[in-house]
Amino acid sequence: MRPVSRGDRGKEVVDIQTRLRALGYSLGAEGADGHFGPKTELVAREFQQRRLIESDGVVGENTWSELVEAGYSEGDRLLYLRLPHMRGDDVLSIQRRLNELGFDSGPENGIFGPAVELALIELQRNAGLPLDGIVGEVTLAQLRRLRKLEPAEQTEKIPDRMNGYVGVESLRGLRVTLDPAHGGHETGGRGLNQLLEKDVNLRVVLALASLLEDEGAEVLKVRSTDKALSLFERAEIVGAWAPDIHIAIHHGYCRSPLAQGAAAFYFANGAYFSESGKRLAGYVVRELVERLGRVDLHPHGQKYACLREADGLSLMVEPAYMTHPGDAAALADSGGCIAEAEAILAGLSSYLQRR
Repeated sequence: MRPVSRGDRGKEVVDIQTRLRALGYSLGAEGADGHFGPKTELVAREFQQRRLIESDGVVGENTWSELVEAGYSEGDRLLYLRLPHMRGDDVLSIQRRLNELGFDSGPENGIFGPAVELALIELQRNAGLPLDGIVGEVTLAQLRRLRKLEPAEQTEKIPDRMNGYVGVESLRGLRVTLDPAHGGHETGGRGLNQLLEKDVNLRVVLALASLLEDEGAEVLKVRSTDKALSLFERAEIVGAWAPDIHIAIHHGYCRSPLAQGAAAFYFANGAYFSESGKRLAGYVVRELVERLGRVDLHPHGQKYACLREADGLSLMVEPAYMTHPGDAAALADSGGCIAEAEAILAGLSSYLQRR
């Protein structure tokens, strides 16, 4: 979809505003007037913060999907396995209930995949219900009767169900997908020295892919040329290849040239997060800090689409800020991108050896 942001007008804005109001956000006296003004931007940022996605006030693919999914409450519709998979907060609620009861429904990502169906059938078998794998009135009533789950009051971390323990302990034989963010008309951020994020991301991915292949890993690059792909086109490519580990590469940018540092992101959703992803993120950031002298911005749990959609262990890395003079100078040279790739490779290798 075309990103919608401050200053835009039209039916798309009315739809966004209507959904935000239905979720309890106040748009002021203007209401759903079809104008994406300062108040709508502020509310969009608040929504993004609560959903653990990028809080930029722009309604792009990721934010729009979250808006749609947030509108579904438990019991609003029949839930069942289909293609494309059903998504929404109602699915997330069912996953939480099943996992709390000991029926492994997979990662709590709000996606009704095969693991959710299998968990439902197992619940239905134990409860003497029809084995259809569908969340209808009877199955939902049974789930509610067995345990009333209040996620906001949940104090214990649910066990990691992100398939984070890959089957190898070295890079040889490891299946890795690498996704250089942006591409084509979507340039991403702009840095000093005329740097475009799409180009820097691709250079790092090409260098990292070469290093991984030299170590015997199997690598799929989501894009290897300057072309645009939607978030969910990228997810389909990754899902079809079924990697052990998925790594998305971004680079930061900021109005202030003082902003600098390396960060990595793993999947998180409220009380649930990927423990393996957090460990991998920590190893990668440590190598970027120790090898390249980057400021440590630490790992962070987020619900970005690139982290949520991958079935295996997923990671998003921002090795540097292109708007920082020192980092931009390094990235303007091919050696700087290779150095970032070497640090990421070292972090990945350390994770596999020490997990």
